Amino acid sequence: MKQLVIISFIVVVVLHGVNAQKAPVEGFVKPMKIAPSISGSFGELRSNHFHSGMDLTTNRKTGYRIYASDKGYVSRIKVSPYGYGKALYIDHPDGYTTVYAHLERYSNKIDSLVMARQYEQKTFAIELFPEKGELIIERGEVVGYSGNSGSSGGPHLHYEVREKATQKPMDPMQFRNDIKDDVRPQVQGMKLYCLSPNANIGGQTKDKYVPTVFYDKAFHPKGSTTFTAYGKIGVGVQVIDYLSDSWRKCGISTIDLLVNDTLVYGFKIDKFSFAETRYINSHIDYAEKIRTGKVIQKSFVEPNNRLSLYSKKNTYTADIKPGDKKIFKYIIEDYSGNRSVLAFTVIGGKALPAKESQSGVLPIKYYQKYAIDTLGMQLDIAANTFYTDIEMLLHKEENLGLIAPVYIIGDKHIPLHKSMTMTIPVPDSLQSYGDKLVIAGISKTDKKYSAGGEYKAGKLSTKTRGFGRYTIAVDTIQPTIKLRKAPANNNYAGRSSIDLLINDEFSGIKSYECLIDGQWALFEYDAKTYRLSGRFKQMPFLKKGTHKLDVKVTDNRGNESVKQFSFSN
Repeated sequence: MKQLVIISFIVVVVLHGVNAQKAPVEGFVKPMKIAPSISGSFGELRSNHFHSGMDLTTNRKTGYRIYASDKGYVSRIKVSPYGYGKALYIDHPDGYTTVYAHLERYSNKIDSLVMARQYEQKTFAIELFPEKGELIIERGEVVGYSGNSGSSGGPHLHYEVREKATQKPMDPMQFRNDIKDDVRPQVQGMKLYCLSPNANIGGQTKDKYVPTVFYDKAFHPKGSTTFTAYGKIGVGVQVIDYLSDSWRKCGISTIDLLVNDTLVYGFKIDKFSFAETRYINSHIDYAEKIRTGKVIQKSFVEPNNRLSLYSKKNTYTADIKPGDKKIFKYIIEDYSGNRSVLAFTVIGGKALPAKESQSGVLPIKYYQKYAIDTLGMQLDIAANTFYTDIEMLLHKEENLGLIAPVYIIGDKHIPLHKSMTMTIPVPDSLQSYGDKLVIAGISKTDKKYSAGGEYKAGKLSTKTRGFGRYTIAVDTIQPTIKLRKAPANNNYAGRSSIDLLINDEFSGIKSYECLIDGQWALFEYDAKTYRLSGRFKQMPFLKKGTHKLDVKVTDNRGNESVKQFSFSN
C-alpha cells in the first residue's frame, strides 16, 4: 500500500507542480473585513493581458476600509483617470509587494502627501515613489477606502501580491485560505486545428469547434468522441472556472494535455511577468474570440510566443497519418485542486489536395522586419511583430463617399504583438487642415474612431497594434463642458463637491485645467463617466462666498473649449 501512495504522489507532482504549494506567507491580513466574494481571479484571460490579481466585490458600494496585508512602507502611489485609478503599492520585509487598486481615496496620511504634490505639480494624474522611510505602514493599518476609480467596471478592490525583486504578480490565493472552492472547472468546448496546407479534419480543410457535455464524471465532445484527421493538427480547449456559491466567471490554474498517456503540453499560471502578458493573444485563439467571443486556449505554441508558463517548451502538434490512433486527454485544475477531464480520440484519415494560397496577399515572416511601400502608403513593421508567419492583405478603396480613400490593411483576426507604423498620404484638398487631421479606423458597423496620427510634409503617420480599415478624418469640433446636477442658483453651500461633465466625441480629451478665482484647483477626472469632480475639502484656499470657476479642456487635435461658471458656497 505504501508503494502505491508514493507512485500516485509522484504523478501529481509531475503534472501539477506548484499546485501542491500553498500559502508561502502565513497570516497575511485580509485587505477587507467583509466576507470575501471573488469577481475576478488571478490569471483570468482578459483583453490583451492575463489578470494580475484578485478582484474582491464590495456589495456594489464604495468606501470600505482597506487594510495593509503586513507591515512595510509605501513604495509607489499612482493616480490616473485610467487603468488602476487610485492605486497604492506597499513593500513588505518578507520580499513581497501588495497592491490595492481602484481606490476611492487614500488614508489621511497618504492622501495629504498626494494632494500636496498634486498642487505642487498642478495635475490630478500623478505618480510618486516615496522614500523608504517616508510612509511607514503597520500591519493591518487602514491605508485607503474601496472605490471604482480608473477603468474599473464597478465598485471593487483589485488586490495583488507581487515578488518585490521582480514585480511579478503572484496568485493571491497562495496567501489566504478563506476562499471556498469546491467547483470543478467547466469545459465548454474544444477545437481541432488544421496546421499544414494538406491537413484536414473529418474530410474538411478547416478548423473544427465542438461543444462539450458532462457525464460519467468527465467532459466529452458533444456527439462522437472520435474524429478523423490527416496532416499536422493541433487542439485547444475552452474552459472557465467558478468558485463555490458564485456565478462569477474565473480562470483556471493548470492545463495538461496527454496523448497516448504521454504528457505533451503543460500550462500553469501562478505568476508571470508584465512584460510577457500580451503573449496571451498567441496563447488563445485570437481569431475565434474576435469572431464569436469564445475564448479557446490553444495547446500548441506558436514560434514567437515567449510565455514562460509552459512546462513543455516545444510546440506540440500531431502529424496524423492513415492508420494512426491517438487518444487525447486534458487534465485541467483550478488553484484549489478541483479537476476536470476531457478525452477524445483522433484516427488517421485520407489526404486531400492542399489548399491554395489566397491571391493578393503578401507573405510575412514573423522574425523579419519590413518596410512596405504600396498603394501610396507605407508600413514599417518590426521583427517579431507577429506570433507566426502570416499572409497580409493590402487593398485600397476609393469613391466610398468619404473625404479620403480607405486602406484595408491585413486581417483584423490576426493579432499584433508590437505596434507598426502606418503612413498615409493626405489628399491635396485636406492639406490645409494640418494638425486637425487624424487617421480614423473604421469598425465593422462603419463607425469611425480615432487612431491618432501626426501630420508632417503632406503625410499622416500613426502607430497601431491592429489590422483593419483606415482612412483620414478631420477633427475641428471643440470638447463640451457643462455643470452636472447644479443646485438652484449654483449655490453649493449644501454640497461637498462641484461636478462637471467634459467630453470629446472623436480624438478624445488630452488635458483640462480648472481655476477658481484664478487659482489652480484640484478636480478629479473619471474618464469612463466623463466626470470632473472638485471636492471642496481638497481646496484649502477656498473661502465662503461667490466665486468664478474657469474650465479649459483641450482634445488630442488641439481643439479647445473654455467656459466660466459662477457659484457660491
